[in-house]
Amino acid sequence: MKNTIRLIMKYILWGISLGCTSFVIMCLSFYLGGGDEILAEIFEDFGRQSAGAMLVGVACGGTAVIYQFQRFSWHVQVIIHFCVGMGVFYPVALYLGWIPFYPGRVLYTVFQFLVSCSIFMLIWACFYLFNRKEAKKINKRLRELERDNNQLGE
Repeated sequence: MKNTIRLIMKYILWGISLGCTSFVIMCLSFYLGGGDEILAEIFEDFGRQSAGAMLVGVACGGTAVIYQFQRFSWHVQVIIHFCVGMGVFYPVALYLGWIPFYPGRVLYTVFQFLVSCSIFMLIWACFYLFNRKEAKKINKRLRELERDNNQLGE
């Protein structure tokens, strides 16, 4: 139980780190791109903007801990991760003005939601492919160590 709590805390802190890093990169890109108006809006409401970035980081990065538990199938884990991540991101993004909301333009809102889902899936796929590649490297190294160990035992 203690290890589980430690693991969950690790992922939550990793998620906060991810959210803060993304927030800083976004602000830097506005700064370098001449987005002074957008930066002014962000800095006017800096506390809520950064808290929102951390909350989204926890929801998207922190909930990746679900992949460490084998009680759910891989597909269910992906669905839980996606639903929690998007279930937090989209309302926070609308509330903080990251995504504009026009009540009379339903198709625009649906389009923005689909774009957000696509970006989430793209980021998820990048992490998935990276981790899969790392797992293959680790497994290859373990096989080499096992083979070396077997040769020493002979």
